Amino acid sequence: MSPATLRRRGPAVLGALALTTLAACSTDADASAGSDSTDAASASAAPGSTATEYPLTVQNCGEELEITTAPQAVLTVGTSAVALLDAAGASDRIVARAGEFGAELPADLADPPTEAPVLDPFDPTIEVIVGAEADIIVGYGLFNAAVEDVEAAGLTNVVIDGECSHDAALTEKTDFEAVFDDVERLATVFDTQEQAAQNVEALRAELDDLTASAGERTVADETAAVVYYFSDEATMSARGGQGIADDVLARAGFENVYGDEPSVYLEANVETLLDADPDVVVLAYGLYGESYDDALATFLGEPGAEDLSAVQENRVVGVPAADLAPDPGAVRGLEAVLEGTGALEG
Repeated sequence: MSPATLRRRGPAVLGALALTTLAACSTDADASAGSDSTDAASASAAPGSTATEYPLTVQNCGEELEITTAPQAVLTVGTSAVALLDAAGASDRIVARAGEFGAELPADLADPPTEAPVLDPFDPTIEVIVGAEADIIVGYGLFNAAVEDVEAAGLTNVVIDGECSHDAALTEKTDFEAVFDDVERLATVFDTQEQAAQNVEALRAELDDLTASAGERTVADETAAVVYYFSDEATMSARGGQGIADDVLARAGFENVYGDEPSVYLEANVETLLDADPDVVVLAYGLYGESYDDALATFLGEPGAEDLSAVQENRVVGVPAADLAPDPGAVRGLEAVLEGTGALEG
């Protein structure tokens, strides 16, 4: 994979909105006298207003990114982009999709973009990107398209804060607050703040209820690991301390045995799992369209897997990979972990 496609100008501030402070108060006289003299830098909504005014500037994985006009046609890269746009109230702008690797769309979307074609299930090339006829890209980053080619095509590339080109530029941990901030950032970009605020409020309430349901279980009482496979190579990977999965485990009352790893994704194997011997193994599946049964068979087929305490005690919990991603679906991931470990009934 290529390096991160955006040149960094400062430390990443997950989900922060860095809108400039040009006031948007206008009168009829102002409109006639100043319609041709809009500040060329960037503008934000007037104090007390929720409407977006363009151009505006947002933080984009540590880089300032200018949005010149209201985006109307979106190419998404990865399922998290779809979930975040749906929560932001802007999934109706999606005209094409890519980078989903055969995974299904996230569950319970309010407005699933089922009519938007998947142009490439993998990392899209510049030819695919241009062919989408979109005016903005929202996704985990671009690996098969050079930034200069994207810019030359006149496209804006908004990168999910919890991904930042698969954590190449992450300097802070992605937790649920970062996910909610990302929903609000996208709502500002697409001028859908009212709907996003309602969705975030509902998600926060659900998250609070689930977190409380962990009951007396506290972090470090038990340990857990989140592992998954690349289906084409059956290579085991795990989730480290930088990603949303670490926050999911913590809220469920578990210490992530890979939590000291300063990354979202890392290589793993049964040997390291045996060394840590977690009380629970969370097996993420469906990343490439594989079923839980297929993922479990691959895991149990690993030499030495039968010696893990979690296997012997039947404490392997299946969670869709899409529900352990930096988007609102992680709330479902927390629910699945809680249910699978007995903290929720039913």
